[in-house]
Amino acid sequence: MIFPRMPKSLLKTPPGFKKPRVEDFKSDMATLGEEIAEDFKNEIINNIETNKFGFSLADSTVRQKGSDVPFVGGTGQLIDAIYREGTTVSVEDTPRDDSSLSNLQIAIVQEYGTKDKHIPARPVWRKTFKEFKPVAKERIKSFTENPKFKKK
Repeated sequence: MIFPRMPKSLLKTPPGFKKPRVEDFKSDMATLGEEIAEDFKNEIINNIETNKFGFSLADSTVRQKGSDVPFVGGTGQLIDAIYREGTTVSVEDTPRDDSSLSNLQIAIVQEYGTKDKHIPARPVWRKTFKEFKPVAKERIKSFTENPKFKKK
């Protein structure tokens, strides 16, 4: 099949059309991703501090740590170890002064529990992510309709 050649007049950009720059688009998408990641980080911290999902501790653990909120001891070391770098939200693999496990290892044990079931799974990250997905989708949709960033 032979296609006719497009007239040059149709190949010109219309008056007033501003050609988008690829670098601007990449920068906007990176900023949007970072904003969403920061919101997710804040949501994780809030859900941990308020024990949003109602995880419980054994009475002996409550007496030992002085708190009935999982993840949060008297030191706040795990909360302080949660960070965002670019679009990544995670827990620093840093030592603790109250355990031989690092903050990251403690977070993993809390999220998945132990094989012997001595510590049950308390999946705050997975539950928060599941709840947060529609929020992130809405932020992306909203941005595509009106490309403005949050006020800082």
